[in-house]
Amino acid sequence: MKRPIFILILLIVFSFLTVQAAETKKVIKADANKIQGVWSLKNMDVGVGENKRNRDDAKFMVYIAKKHYSAIRDFTPKAAPGETAPSANRSFMADAGTYEFTGDEIIVHHKIAAFPSLGTMTFKCYMEGDNLILEPQYDKMVMPGMQAIKPSADGKMGYGDMAVKYVFERLE
Repeated sequence: MKRPIFILILLIVFSFLTVQAAETKKVIKADANKIQGVWSLKNMDVGVGENKRNRDDAKFMVYIAKKHYSAIRDFTPKAAPGETAPSANRSFMADAGTYEFTGDEIIVHHKIAAFPSLGTMTFKCYMEGDNLILEPQYDKMVMPGMQAIKPSADGKMGYGDMAVKYVFERLE
């Protein structure tokens, strides 16, 4: 009697562990070849502490080549039901330039941007399955003449909510 119960318990534990392993996303260190491609934003985390939330209404595409990148984004909030999205006052940004990849971070050097004074941005960079994850490192941000635009304690920036994590899916 003890042996069948023991075997049943082992089967239950094994089944549970198998399900848990299948649900866990595998975090993979990114490499220079894996980050190259065309990426579209799945969702992003913004804010900090009790103000932290997930946004899936933002639009953001990144093209990463061997040495260059181009990014275009529209973070205008989705219109409420029955309302139309604003055509003015959109939170639209675009930039392009070169980048360095260290294996753990991607440092973008803006050469042209829809907003002035942009220098460099550093992102923690890794893969979760087939998704590219970028986490802005605001302490490493270089924006000449714009030192006042830093994240506030409540997770706001001069232009809106502070992004803390971008999750991209590969298009190409």
